[in-house]
Amino acid sequence: MRGKQSGWAYALLITVMLASGLLAACGSGSEQGSDQFRGQTESHLLDFGEESSAKEREEAATVVTAFFTARADEDWPTACAQLARPMLAKIEHLAGSTTDLEAKSCPSFLGTFTRLTAKEREDSKVVDAGSLRKQGPRGFLIYYGADEVVYAMPLNREGDAWKLASLSSDRLS
Repeated sequence: MRGKQSGWAYALLITVMLASGLLAACGSGSEQGSDQFRGQTESHLLDFGEESSAKEREEAATVVTAFFTARADEDWPTACAQLARPMLAKIEHLAGSTTDLEAKSCPSFLGTFTRLTAKEREDSKVVDAGSLRKQGPRGFLIYYGADEVVYAMPLNREGDAWKLASLSSDRLS
């Protein structure tokens, strides 16, 4: 009887090891979402609201990437199109009330006052999105930028699209 018991114990041990290996290969969920950033930042944003779906995270990442790419390429109309209404209103107010710009618009304002180095242009295009934390119409895309630095970009939900609530991300690590 001892031989059968040790055989069963051995089979159970092998089964548990195989199941553990399969679960690790599939990912335990820690590779996605805000938990992946916990060793690199203690930001309260990791616990803001709730985690979005992967699809919604990718939609937000597309908007953030489009903004940074347009900014790097000095495509100001496209950059401005990614901005949330409150941010756009602030920029247009500044353009109209505090400058001598001929065109009192977001593209004119950003074109006049945005200066990036070549490295900043390239580095800002790196948006490896890992989490979208959201609560109501507000959200934060948490992502790895260049050199594995963790950033968060504040976003506003407008209709069925995410828009940037800021011109720059906050560095979290």
